[in-house]
Amino acid sequence: MSRPDLHPVALHPGVIAFHQPPGGWFVSNAGLVTGRDAALQIDTFATEPLNRRLETAIDAYLEPGTRRTVALTHAHGDHAHGAGRLAAAGATILATPPAAGEVLSGPHTYDFLFSCDWGAIDPPSGISPVTEPRDLDLGGTSVTVVPAPGPAHTHGDLVVWHAESGTLFTGDLLFLGVTPLALAGSIAGWLEALTWLETFGATTYVPGHGPVTAAADDPVADVREYFEWLREAVGGFDERAAIEAAARARWPEWGAGERHGVNARIAYSQAHGVELDFPAGVRDLLSSAAAHGEPMTETRLIRLDL
Repeated sequence: MSRPDLHPVALHPGVIAFHQPPGGWFVSNAGLVTGRDAALQIDTFATEPLNRRLETAIDAYLEPGTRRTVALTHAHGDHAHGAGRLAAAGATILATPPAAGEVLSGPHTYDFLFSCDWGAIDPPSGISPVTEPRDLDLGGTSVTVVPAPGPAHTHGDLVVWHAESGTLFTGDLLFLGVTPLALAGSIAGWLEALTWLETFGATTYVPGHGPVTAAADDPVADVREYFEWLREAVGGFDERAAIEAAARARWPEWGAGERHGVNARIAYSQAHGVELDFPAGVRDLLSSAAAHGEPMTETRLIRLDL
């Protein structure tokens, strides 16, 4: 699989989204808000080569020596693996305490699943915790880094809000045109977080994966519809293969369709209070990807027999 193209999307003077289509496994988005005195970068990418490319793209928007802060929307490597490089160059790294703990204990490359030339992805030596909304004055404009109210996509999500332009960088609270993955958080909490996203009154959403989308197109509703449908569909645990087939038929344009089956397993376990069989969920994921000929990442799958 060839590396994804990187598309800067100018949303407002000094507000840029960096979009990697199609937005599936380890192919995520990042962002930048620049002011007169400083800049805030939102997220990093998965591998050293991708992060070097992102850094070069971002440097084109910054004056040399610009003070940089980096907000990690959550701990997953496709959003956080570049934090160590940026911290070594002098950037301050922000994340919620749960996300910070996970990043600092990494890097997490899931070698039982993937083989990849990750490059230099060592974590930073420290992360500044974000426990409540934090306003950052960048000089002439400001942004707010806001922790999510509870577990959602993960147990430590945050968003970045640029009120002047109405832009909300949501991280993986929004997957657009890509099947969400609920493996690390709470589906009920995610649904609550979607309602919370709407309270910002954003005009533009920059999702963690998928295209930048106008709020008028109601992208939050798409993700809400999926999880509400999924929770209603998991009345019987043994129906998850049928649920995956139904989901693929209902959302045929979404990438990473192999996630439907494991999402069904997660929805069932959370709705019925039973322990998630994680290895079985991984088997669901990989067998579905193999059956449908869908490469999960730019990396190479190395284990199909868990």
